[in-house]
Amino acid sequence: MKILHITSDTKPGGIQNAFEAYLSVLSAMPQFENIYFTPNRVPFYERQYNARHLHMSWMQKTLLRRAAYLPIQKLHRHSFEIGLAHNGFICASIQKYCKHVIGICHNDKPAQFKDADHLICLTPNAVQQAKELGRDDNTIHMLPHYFEPQTKSSVTSNPSIQANPKVTIGAAGRFVEKKGFKTFIDAAAKIRREYPETEFLLAGDGSLSTQLRSYAEQSGNPVRFTGWVDIENFAPSIDIFCLPSLDEPFGYILAEMMHHGVAVIATRTNGPLWICEEDENALFFQPSDSNELAHCLRTLITDPQKRLRYQHNAIKAINDKRFSKQAFAEHLFSIISKITKNQSDNQS
Repeated sequence: MKILHITSDTKPGGIQNAFEAYLSVLSAMPQFENIYFTPNRVPFYERQYNARHLHMSWMQKTLLRRAAYLPIQKLHRHSFEIGLAHNGFICASIQKYCKHVIGICHNDKPAQFKDADHLICLTPNAVQQAKELGRDDNTIHMLPHYFEPQTKSSVTSNPSIQANPKVTIGAAGRFVEKKGFKTFIDAAAKIRREYPETEFLLAGDGSLSTQLRSYAEQSGNPVRFTGWVDIENFAPSIDIFCLPSLDEPFGYILAEMMHHGVAVIATRTNGPLWICEEDENALFFQPSDSNELAHCLRTLITDPQKRLRYQHNAIKAINDKRFSKQAFAEHLFSIISKITKNQSDNQS
């Protein structure tokens, strides 16, 4: 069975992680022939996975978004049973080359995938939204991403922990509006006035870099900007991780931090609420509410034993089998089998 994997996205983050996850799982199944159609800047997976790459030019990337009715020259000689589209606007363009177009809804906005035959959602909220838009229940599938750690996690108890030690708090991601980093800066300014020894690190870069640095300067420079960092180095350097996203369908970085035994505080958005359990392995706050975030930070700063308990619980939670690659692979195979079987039944 021939499968097309397609995205025009070139930025590091959730879509790239998910794209590789799907390619990794399906290329390990011998019954599938995998071809991925991406811009060159996307990492090449041909050596790592059993998959063939087709180069998407800058012009083709532009046309996919603006002129879906135009043919795709690179796909002319191909016919796919399944097309896995990681961008909603791509679905219409690949209909003529794929029997079944499956949209991977990364952003909990299923309306963007109106041209997909089937829809994979990451959270129950996205599933409900898809139903409210009138999509047939039989074409909606819930499949959260998996998390496969690259290193072994370890957190050891420290009986010498004292109240109000120097605590380092971090946040990381692309500097775009939806990541909510102004809320993180506001909360950092509040906490630094009360606990000046506390350090705040903000890792990443993006289109709002200048704006965020200026905003931090106006707030008294409560955070230190580190640029992009290796998570393997960043996680051990912090005690608490904040995820201030305004919208977060999954949150790979949250899973990575939990794996490394970092206590986490996150917004009440779909991904974190599905991954974590409030008051058990994470603290939550409303998006854009810097006062509530500051309250959560005070809780973990002033109670180091509670912080340590959250660190241990985070590791335990993220090792749950529902986040495993095997569970993801089995569910994805089941979805594809069901879709192709229904097609065969309808034709017979």
